[in-house]
Amino acid sequence: METRRNFGGVGFGMASVVAATAALFAGSTASAVIVLGNGDKVSLSEVFAQGSDRLVCVDDKIFNFESFASSQFAIGDYTLIGFVSLGTNQYGLHNVGFDLTGPLGDGAPGDGSVHEMNLQYSVAVKADAYERGVRLCVARLTFNGSAGGAGSFARVDETVFDLDANQLLGQLSVFDFFGPPPDTRLTDGRDFCAEGAEGFRAFEINKDLKFFAAQQNGFSTASFVRQEFSQVPAPGAVALVALAGLVGRRRRA
Repeated sequence: METRRNFGGVGFGMASVVAATAALFAGSTASAVIVLGNGDKVSLSEVFAQGSDRLVCVDDKIFNFESFASSQFAIGDYTLIGFVSLGTNQYGLHNVGFDLTGPLGDGAPGDGSVHEMNLQYSVAVKADAYERGVRLCVARLTFNGSAGGAGSFARVDETVFDLDANQLLGQLSVFDFFGPPPDTRLTDGRDFCAEGAEGFRAFEINKDLKFFAAQQNGFSTASFVRQEFSQVPAPGAVALVALAGLVGRRRRA
């Protein structure tokens, strides 16, 4: 499916995208936002194109892509795919995120070098959803990495910060180590509200992808990395969130 530049499920021209984004960021400078529904795609090179605002909207989340760095991977080979869970939690809220897809891996097995990519971005609750009390809590990381040959590995590590407080919240890691000894974890998640926090407006994410095939006949590969976030109402906002979900369901009926 081609990238859809739309807002609220309705197609817009570029002038309307800017106007719609002005409403999205009320009181701030208008920006062009790439809007992705569940399964919609956009090239990572388009997100980082010269003149782009590097903003991607998926459901009620705004992703601000700040930097891409790699000496081995070409940015044009990778695609972002919007992800919105089909089901909801007890508050009627979806998990929201994206898949990073493309030919990930060590393209030169046995050369002794780790093939690495770094992606830094933030995720924020849209202003209208935040006013209703929607808050970020859980970050989840998943990939399909696989490694073969002694000493080979595929891994993704990410660091999560509270963007508003500039405070480290924690780290997530997924990996496949061939070993010896072998070790595999393809999904990792952290509930950053578990220690009493009432939820967050925005996270800052630094994601590091590493692939190493130690031997010429070894391998280290992956084809997708999924990032998703779950959310809860702030204390006292359960009724507002539930009402918004009910209105949304009536509109879709």
